[in-house]
Amino acid sequence: MSVQIAMYYTFLAAVCLYLLGMVSTVFKNRTLAEVIFAAGIICNGVSIGLRGWMYLPLLPLHQGPFFLPFFTGVLGYKFNCSASDRLPLFVFVAFTATVASLFPNDFYLPFLQFKTIFAHGFFLLGVIGKALFLLAGVRAFQMLLIKDKSNKRIQQHHLKLLSLTILWGFFFWTLSVFSGAVWAWLGWGSPVVWDDPLMATTMATWLLYALLLHLHLTWFSTFSARAWFALGGAVFLFCFTCIPELGPFRIPGLLS
Repeated sequence: MSVQIAMYYTFLAAVCLYLLGMVSTVFKNRTLAEVIFAAGIICNGVSIGLRGWMYLPLLPLHQGPFFLPFFTGVLGYKFNCSASDRLPLFVFVAFTATVASLFPNDFYLPFLQFKTIFAHGFFLLGVIGKALFLLAGVRAFQMLLIKDKSNKRIQQHHLKLLSLTILWGFFFWTLSVFSGAVWAWLGWGSPVVWDDPLMATTMATWLLYALLLHLHLTWFSTFSARAWFALGGAVFLFCFTCIPELGPFRIPGLLS
């Protein structure tokens, strides 16, 4: 079996396992859901490892949608840690993986040859930051569904997790921007290429979450307001950084 076929079918296996884990959670079979979901993460990890290996020494920036479910699933156990509210996390990971399988960008050949570790940093750190920002959106969605919003203990718990997720996302996103700037300087003699849409949306996202981190200093510091802003940030991120990476619709099947 070739590397390309192996990476293709291991990702499809991950998608199926993510969906099964989500269904198991819906039917309250929590233990089975955790096992199936973990198996999905393993298959997803194998798939992205094979992708990186196959494309060396080229940098497949367009492969972000295949990496995103893996990092979102792994980091979700840390930043969406309560076993009683896994369903939104499982739904989101299954959704992103399914979208990546239906709108693959595999036809687009990678063309960026890298000779510095900063190229890796720009891509991988950016995916981790994106995963954390989207997890913050999942947390914000859960916050908005809380019926008893007057309970201060519950508010503090959710706000702490929300702020921590955004803070770490901002940390990794900033490292990604720094790595991209160094990579651009080494490769093209300029730290920022403003006519590149990828760089423009990257900096717009950095500014957006820099503002979100300071909401507690404004009138928009209430529980619901911070949740709405975090959810809006995740929607912005998905629309302007995730969707542009997708390819045309294609039903998964045999490789041509």
